[in-house]
Amino acid sequence: MNKSVAHYISELLFLHDCVIVPEFGGFVGNRQSAKLNKTTGALTPPSKQVLFNTNLKTNDGLLISHIANQEGVAQDIAKQNVTIFSDESNGKLNTSKVLRIEKIGLFTVGREGNILFLQDSSTNYSLDSFGMKVNYSKPVTSKSDSKKQVEATVQTIRTKSRNPKTLLRAVAVLIPLFALSYLSISQQERINNVYTQMATLSPFTTTEKITEVVEIITVKDHIIEVSPEIIETPIIEEVESPVFTQQKTYYIIAGAFSEQKNANKMLDKLTRWNYNAEIIEGGNLLRVSYESYKNRKEAVLALNKIQQANASAWLLTK
Repeated sequence: MNKSVAHYISELLFLHDCVIVPEFGGFVGNRQSAKLNKTTGALTPPSKQVLFNTNLKTNDGLLISHIANQEGVAQDIAKQNVTIFSDESNGKLNTSKVLRIEKIGLFTVGREGNILFLQDSSTNYSLDSFGMKVNYSKPVTSKSDSKKQVEATVQTIRTKSRNPKTLLRAVAVLIPLFALSYLSISQQERINNVYTQMATLSPFTTTEKITEVVEIITVKDHIIEVSPEIIETPIIEEVESPVFTQQKTYYIIAGAFSEQKNANKMLDKLTRWNYNAEIIEGGNLLRVSYESYKNRKEAVLALNKIQQANASAWLLTK
């Protein structure tokens, strides 16, 4: 023969969807549409998926007739050549468990004796895609889409820059600062205590949300009311008029709560951490302290140490 049986099988797969090799098996072609891989951008042209069926062994005459016509030989000689091809292929599968037929695919024998077939991807048997190759393309973005993305980004930046919560936090700190300017010079120690509390505040640190809280700051004969908004920053508690004849107590505050159950949770947590924690009532809030001190310097030193773990902790003087 001028050409091999495998070559004629490959020729027939271009023209037919089923090619049977007597005593070996049949090749069945399934047409596949063009596919686009969105991840890689690969556009695959139409193709023909070839499957192998070992049960299709009955001679239908297609392969033998095609070989006889192409080689110009009798049907018997063509049949004899096909039989030799089938015997050699079955023999290789039985001995080495692997068989490769050029332009068709790879055959392997599984553990249960079944034959596994993997098609050779180098040959596309679909005549509809003759001359076509896999193309890679990038997604095209229209000018209108780019303009919308830019506008959305600008709108996001504007929204973030006008965050009202940041303004509320700043106001909550600035109002008490203005009130301090009206204190007399004789209350210098009281001013220092309040400034110590203000130093522990961070207007940009978010704590528990407190809804409809009205804080009253008593400064001598002046009363300043903070607007009842949702404030997410630590709030300065009531500053009582100083009594110089009374011993002061300094509390390191871990948090202020409007509900008893939340205050109790914080109290239990601090107690487990071996702090002498307690709940300090007064005003509209329940304040939970780490420790209490009679000496202001000791309280400030302890506050600085605690703030290394909890930056929102602050000092309350009563």
